[in-house]
Amino acid sequence: MYRLGWCKVVILILALLGGSQRSHAQVVKVSYGGSSGYNVPLWIAYEAGLFRKNGLNIVDFTLISSGAPNIQALLADELQFTNVAATAPIQAALQGANVVIIATSYSRIPYSLLVRGEIKSFADLKGEKVAISRIGGIDELAARLAFDRMGLASKDMAFIQAGPDAQRIMALLSGSVSATLVAPPGLFNATSQGVKVLADLADLDIKYPVNCIVSAKSYVDRNRDAVKKFLLAFIEGLHIYARDKDFSIKVSEKYTKLNDRDVLSKSHDYFVKNTALVPLTDSEAVQNAVKNAVLIEKKSNRRFEDFYDNSMIQELIAGGFVEKITKEVGSAR
Repeated sequence: MYRLGWCKVVILILALLGGSQRSHAQVVKVSYGGSSGYNVPLWIAYEAGLFRKNGLNIVDFTLISSGAPNIQALLADELQFTNVAATAPIQAALQGANVVIIATSYSRIPYSLLVRGEIKSFADLKGEKVAISRIGGIDELAARLAFDRMGLASKDMAFIQAGPDAQRIMALLSGSVSATLVAPPGLFNATSQGVKVLADLADLDIKYPVNCIVSAKSYVDRNRDAVKKFLLAFIEGLHIYARDKDFSIKVSEKYTKLNDRDVLSKSHDYFVKNTALVPLTDSEAVQNAVKNAVLIEKKSNRRFEDFYDNSMIQELIAGGFVEKITKEVGSAR
């Protein structure tokens, strides 16, 4: 029902029939922070034309690797929404930036620690190089949490900024680093090449807001109706993601550049079981994120509730919009 070809037809029809509505559609720019599997629901919302359906015209839908550059673009008003892990917006907010988390669809740490074959334990990593996507990113936080849990100090390893999944996996395979952290689908792509998994960080069972929709507070205050439209599209994308695995895999193929359906199928199964269809931000997850914010040394007196805003999703629930989406997507399956 939601195949890519079908989506193109729908978008064309909307373009032809919605001329008068298009002139009133609010223009927004959106980014996402990586190619991990928890990004798929946002990609689905875009590919299925759900933002335009709700009166938003996305003129730029862009990959900006890692969290910090996305927040910088948001603060520069180059974006209105970004899809990143909570690390970057919370760090920015602690430093006084005007940003807020408005939705969270995934609140587990989905990274696995990949190592060279000769690494047998966490202790073997002492003094070794660990590749991360970007200093201050979610994978660095995940590494620090894992090492601390296993009795190693973060200073015992050298963190090397090495870029996206594919580059970090290549660095590991070449032997230039001893470990890296990767989430599905990159994880399953790496293991299919024989890369060794030392630990699955999901086993640490720590709540953390990994997949967050973030906006500037000033934008939210001025454009509350547009923000709710964005959230409606995102919520419908989440429901399609949960109900139509084949479409999810096709969208994943486009954005991850992977054409291994088995890898993408495993990635979908991994994430979908813990993906919230109503993406209310979890207070406990935010508390963990604030307490473990990387590179922030001074304490903050701010309430945890200052970092996120569930009110717009709660209004959509109270207005019956979320229930309507659930029924529509279910009947269209």
